[in-house]
Amino acid sequence: MEAGRDVRCGCGRRKARFCDKVVVVTGAARGIGREIAIRFAEEGARALFLLDVRSEEAAETLALLEGRKCLEDTEAWFLPVDVANPEEVEQAARFAAERVSYVNVLVNNAGVSGRHLGDGPVHLLSPEVWARVLAVNLTGVYLVSRAFLPLMFARGGAVVHIASDDALVGSTPPNDTHAYTASKGGVLALTRAMSVSYAPYRIRVNAVAPGWVRSPMTEDLFAQEETRRKIEAASPLGRAAVPAEIAEAVLFLASEEASFVTGTTLVVDGGATIW
Repeated sequence: MEAGRDVRCGCGRRKARFCDKVVVVTGAARGIGREIAIRFAEEGARALFLLDVRSEEAAETLALLEGRKCLEDTEAWFLPVDVANPEEVEQAARFAAERVSYVNVLVNNAGVSGRHLGDGPVHLLSPEVWARVLAVNLTGVYLVSRAFLPLMFARGGAVVHIASDDALVGSTPPNDTHAYTASKGGVLALTRAMSVSYAPYRIRVNAVAPGWVRSPMTEDLFAQEETRRKIEAASPLGRAAVPAEIAEAVLFLASEEASFVTGTTLVVDGGATIW
């Protein structure tokens, strides 16, 4: 980093790892995505494009970014996008291209849990629910990557997909959701394939596989005392993660600190998959 930029992106005592970087985050309106977006702003990102379907919560995220951004001239845009809709995704990429000539970091975080849609064991799972879960969780990753990767070819950068530790061990009650598990397994396979294909462009592609996270997506489960205890007991650390802990893993993989890391999955589950 140039000396001038070091001063500009000093942000107090903290080193700004993303000084002047352009970042795209899907599912950024709340939960893990919101924390990811805020952390990039805190570490010097000059432009953030936040894709989500939740307009009201996205407005709250933008307000939080304004108060916590490192650079006064950091700009952030909310784009109402269903990542499963090819036209909306392509329109978002065109919007970004009209305002910046490149993207440094892409975080594919948007997803649906499946539980709220009727996901479950295969013999109880409708084709419609299966199709919708995979459309958002897997096809959405493909569509967003397809649209934004060309903006990364010239300068290189980092892509981080949010998967799940369910993809490593299989889903279990109270999250016995086979479509969700299959979709996240597909994300891990796509991560490996992309890491090889885009290495010549100096684009690293990795995944983060969270375990249980206390977020708006899971708040209904944590509100049930017995379920909460079972979830917490599933980890050697005896608790679930908070969104900020997942965000830190994402920023590491997107940073130069992980410059020789590609095609891998960083599991952030409190040890649940080895328990």
